Parts: sequence; C-alpha cells; structure tokens
Amino acid sequence: MAIEFHCEHCNKSIKAPDEAAGRQGKCPHCGGLNYIRRPPEETEELDLTPLDDQEEKRRKRQAEEDAAVQWRLLHERTMPGEPGGRGAGGRGSATPPPSPSSKQLAALIVKYIDAMSQGKLDQAEEVAGQLERNRSHTLGLLDEMAAEDLSAYGLPTLPRPVLLGFLKQLRARL
Repeated sequence: MAIEFHCEHCNKSIKAPDEAAGRQGKCPHCGGLNYIRRPPEETEELDLTPLDDQEEKRRKRQAEEDAAVQWRLLHERTMPGEPGGRGAGGRGSATPPPSPSSKQLAALIVKYIDAMSQGKLDQAEEVAGQLERNRSHTLGLLDEMAAEDLSAYGLPTLPRPVLLGFLKQLRARL
C-alpha cells in the first residue's frame, strides 16, 4: 500500500512506496525534498510521565521572577547624555535606584578605558575596583555600551575593536 502525501513545496499529491517511510524523497513535480511520514498504524504510542506539580510550580515561579527582572532591566535603561532617561522611577517601580547612577558608572567605565589607553594600569585597576562594587549593574551597562555607538559616551578616539577589547577585558575582570 502506497503512502500518500502532499509536497511541502508545490503542494502536489505524491505517492511513495511503503519502504520509503521515515526517509526523505524528491518530489517528481518540483524536485523539492520531502520527509515521507510513516503511516499512523506504524507509529508507536508512548505513555507520558505524570506531571510533577511541585516542579511545575517551581518553573512557573522562576519564569515570573525572570520576567520581573527583565522588565526592571528594560525600564531602568538611560540614554547616553540624558539626565534621567527612562530611569528606574517608572510606573510602579518599587525598587530604589541603584546607589550610583548609570551615568556615574558609564563615567567610571570611560575613565577605565582612558587609563588603559594611556598605559596607566594602576589607575585602571583602581577604577575597576570601584566598578566591582556594583558588579551586576556594571555588567549590564558594559553589554549595553558594547551594542551601541561608543562615541556617544565620550570615549577616547580609539578604533572600535580596541574599545571593545577594553570593555571585554573589564567584563572579564569583574
């Protein structure tokens, strides 16, 4: 008995021999590759394991926590050069703003890159220590800066790969 199906590419009706079930074959009309399904009577039905209610509750709680963190991160972003941007004081935000602002951390990052570009490694290490106190906020800001136009932050005029290298080095240090 032949297996009948429609081509995924040209939607023409195709008949394939039973031996071709579970493999790919070319459409005789358009030449497109199609997976030839097994007939329903040949497929093995598997019993599903019962759901673990505790595990499902944990997954749901984790998903809610992840969504809340993502929402806070999306709404605390500030634009370079703006005094407050769309800061953390948005609607219904119950968390107080972080001790140093994003602008202050960005200024410290610029100071770090400037020290590195001038070979002042001790000064760069000192600034990195200050940034380490606000590690999670700094890491987010580093990722944000790496994705944006770095000239908006008033960074020294260095090639972009060099600037990104300094950002990557600082990220690894934290």
